[in-house]
Amino acid sequence: MNIFESIILGIIQGLTEFLPISSSGHLVLGQYFLGINLDGILLEVVLHLGTLFAILIYYKDDLKEIVLQAIQGDIDKQKYVLYIIIASIPIGYIGLFYGDFIEGFFILSIVILALFINGLILASTFFLSNYSIRKLTFKIAFLIGIAQSFALIPGISRSGITISIALILGLKHIEAAKFSFFLAIPGLFGAGIIQIMNIENINNLPFANLALGFIFSSLVGYFVIDWLLKVISKGRFYYFSFYCIFLSIISSLYIH
Repeated sequence: MNIFESIILGIIQGLTEFLPISSSGHLVLGQYFLGINLDGILLEVVLHLGTLFAILIYYKDDLKEIVLQAIQGDIDKQKYVLYIIIASIPIGYIGLFYGDFIEGFFILSIVILALFINGLILASTFFLSNYSIRKLTFKIAFLIGIAQSFALIPGISRSGITISIALILGLKHIEAAKFSFFLAIPGLFGAGIIQIMNIENINNLPFANLALGFIFSSLVGYFVIDWLLKVISKGRFYYFSFYCIFLSIISSLYIH
């Protein structure tokens, strides 16, 4: 893999990790259509860590406030931390104990079908009222966590399904997006740990490839978060459904 391919995959990861269009699905499609081959999983780990870094930088003030106030005994902040922990349990359990089973879904036909389903999930938010009716609770957090576990299937977007379910359950647009991004922190960290555990031999990717993949996934991810929040605040989250459905249909026609 050359430097240009590392940059391309970094950009794909940065764009698709937070946009509700599935990063894992696009990495599969990107490798297939662009003829790029990931040499082992080390670069994939680095790309995930790049988008994790983007979240930490973008929300550094919010995260600092939550952690410090939770330590100081703020009940609301402590509950919010618990919401994130509870919502992380389903995907953590499945990823840890059924990782080999999930790997069986990383084939092109399943990715294409999952992208179509992802589009339908996003489209469902079009029919929602603009008025929120609920605040985040332990029950809602756990339901969002269950929904997040389906994002282990490549083609199902983690941000897409968690934000969509949060909106369906009645959360405000910005609150739904913020919780989804915070929920990505343990998810991306956990995915990185699991991937690292599966590395048998460090591959021969040059440091420059890894560094550029990390930098581009971080930079692109950072700006995508900011842009997506503006889109969500205007109630236009369902717009991404057109892209997912279109890409699924075009990809299906291409491979056949």
